[in-house]
Amino acid sequence: MKPTMRVEGGDKLRKAMSRLKRGTQRKVVQPILAERLEPMAETMRARARRRTGQMADSVTVSTRLSPSQRGKERRESPIEVYAGPGSLPQAIQEEFGNFREAPHPFVTPAY
Repeated sequence: MKPTMRVEGGDKLRKAMSRLKRGTQRKVVQPILAERLEPMAETMRARARRRTGQMADSVTVSTRLSPSQRGKERRESPIEVYAGPGSLPQAIQEEFGNFREAPHPFVTPAY
């Protein structure tokens, strides 16, 4: 199942943002987006299983992806903020499971 999100007011926001310089847009919008994503990140941290705590500790809100994540993603917007686990291989196994272990989703329920 692919998660979906509905964003309202995008046209008004786009029009208002076009009146600002690119640097000002980034300085204004990034902190707001990061603040709005923090509750989602908190839910991920709370739902992550605690074997060593590494998984929960790796969940961050950031404007940067790890090098391995960056190679797999393409920019959708001039300003992007991400929330999720760091580039831990076990994050995928934990979320979706494998042939030995059932899934223990912690990212998907946060949406």
